[in-house]
Amino acid sequence: MPLHAMRSKPTIGLVIDPWDFPFNGTVVSTRRFVAALSNQFNFKILKTGNVPDQTANNEIHFPKLSIPGANRIIDQMQAPLARPTRRLLQRVVADCDLIHVQYPFLLAHQAIRVARRLGKPVISSFHVQPENIQRNLRLNQAFVTRSLYRLFVSQFYQPSDQVIAPSEFAKKLLIQHGVSRPIDVLSNGITANFFAGSRRQTRSDQFQILSVGRLAQEKQQPLLLKAVAQSPYRAKIHVTLAGTGPTSAHLKRLAANLGVSATIGRVTDEQLKDLYETADVFVQCSRVELEGMSALEAMAAGCPTLLNRTETSALSELIQDPVGAFTDEAPNMLTQKLDALLSNPGARQFLADQNRAFALTRRHEASAAQLANLYRRVLGDKLKSDAGHAS
Repeated sequence: MPLHAMRSKPTIGLVIDPWDFPFNGTVVSTRRFVAALSNQFNFKILKTGNVPDQTANNEIHFPKLSIPGANRIIDQMQAPLARPTRRLLQRVVADCDLIHVQYPFLLAHQAIRVARRLGKPVISSFHVQPENIQRNLRLNQAFVTRSLYRLFVSQFYQPSDQVIAPSEFAKKLLIQHGVSRPIDVLSNGITANFFAGSRRQTRSDQFQILSVGRLAQEKQQPLLLKAVAQSPYRAKIHVTLAGTGPTSAHLKRLAANLGVSATIGRVTDEQLKDLYETADVFVQCSRVELEGMSALEAMAAGCPTLLNRTETSALSELIQDPVGAFTDEAPNMLTQKLDALLSNPGARQFLADQNRAFALTRRHEASAAQLANLYRRVLGDKLKSDAGHAS
């Protein structure tokens, strides 16, 4: 394509298999960026679909991939993987100016190969940490971690023109595992609606504890339930675990066995916003987070947060004060930190103010503008390269 031939509204092919499952953090983030940038770019969504080979509303359906032995877990995670069909993929990629990989599995692998063959630039975002996969498959050995990183790096990130990491932690992780392609840190960002509400109390005789995220091994929600069970405030605490996933039934049984009052399951966007605004403390126990979208949303809503500080998670970057941090390596630390916050409204307000000030630095508008500029830069570099080769 000659230098003068860039379309006024370039077409971006987004590879994101579970597009139809918007409680997935990657899907939530991608949908927000599409909504924010649809006036500047055309988007084609390459996804797993119920009607293979059907194309409608710029959504391209690919058949669902079946993996014997893993299908049940994949279904519980509500993250169906797509099986690429060669002719359809060739046709779709040929009609795109740039391919942006959000979900690094088989469809993405083939999309990158086709894009390289057709001379289309590729951007890959780092949304899936190998540790996520391992914990759900109960394959926590170090050699499996190294093997998965080698696979992801060699098949997705190194073949890309540009890589996006959602945090400095994520960028360092990619570099540590051998990525030498350009890496930009681009936060998923916090949309304006999470800043718009006001804090309020629902019941003066009860503490509301909130945790948001996939109900899965790596999120470690049992830590929170056990911490509440040991708290002297247990009778006054209600826990909400907002999310879906394979450990849902186990968590409900555990809460009942521990005598912890809990609501566990999916919530609507409006309910989620309400939960952030009424929670006395937000708790995130994950060992694996590349940014921590739900923690950021809670911070934007002015909610005090207790975050797990580990070497395998970006949550450490979000901690504003030691009062809002714990480590899962100290068995009783979460209970102690939670009790300290519940007994001290002033400490909760201090933490809430610190959180909200930090969250203002992660506004979605800034992230969307950064992504738009990145698209244009990569497209421009490609056109300049083509023009140089032509001359």
